[in-house]
Amino acid sequence: MEKIKVITRLTNREMSAHDFINYCKNIVVNLKNIFSDLKMVSIWDDSTNSKFYFENNLANFSVQNLDKILIYNPEEDVFQNDNEQDKNLYENSKSWIGFNTLLYLSKDKSEASDLSINITQGASEKNKTALINIEFSDEFLTTLTKDFSIKLIESLEKSGDLVYAVVISNELRRKVKTSGQNLWIGYLTYFQHKNIKINLPDSVNSINYDKGILIDLGEKIEISDEAVNKAVTIRNILGDEALNYSS
Repeated sequence: MEKIKVITRLTNREMSAHDFINYCKNIVVNLKNIFSDLKMVSIWDDSTNSKFYFENNLANFSVQNLDKILIYNPEEDVFQNDNEQDKNLYENSKSWIGFNTLLYLSKDKSEASDLSINITQGASEKNKTALINIEFSDEFLTTLTKDFSIKLIESLEKSGDLVYAVVISNELRRKVKTSGQNLWIGYLTYFQHKNIKINLPDSVNSINYDKGILIDLGEKIEISDEAVNKAVTIRNILGDEALNYSS
């Protein structure tokens, strides 16, 4: 089975820990509004070595659970505070490298999650990577459709920071990647308008949004010679300038 995933790149925005948690909450709310069957939101709690489930209305997805939501090492990681000597994490702390979390969405409380969502954002230093990457369980992949994937990208666009998104597998990426580029053309590929100007071949479909364009290789999200050939054609049209990310 092809392991399909969603890889994105965002415009980095400096945030406090509190800001980052609210940012992640908004992303989850947008996803739940579109995919109402994904009712359960959880995170791995190292203190109990088990999943911690948030309330259905996400009322406790807040700074009260800061230590659960943020992934960090309290023995090693340092943060920026008004008191420059204090390097501990608080709700108003900032981070040179950005904050990170890994969230799980599922239809019910089960050991396996349908979606795993990795979010990195909020660095105070320039040129740090910001992203939302999503992976699917094997069971969920058997039901994954193009329509679902399009709605997923549309939901992520609501973050306001989406620069690039791709629905891709490792197999397709190996066939289309080339040196000098750190972005790839996938089964579905989103580019923010200001980062791309492209004349697509007639054989390639696209959807225009207010903020970007979504390029569609075909009806099915699966590897084929046709999909690879289209992806390589688009890659060659875009070139290195469009297929490189900087925050």
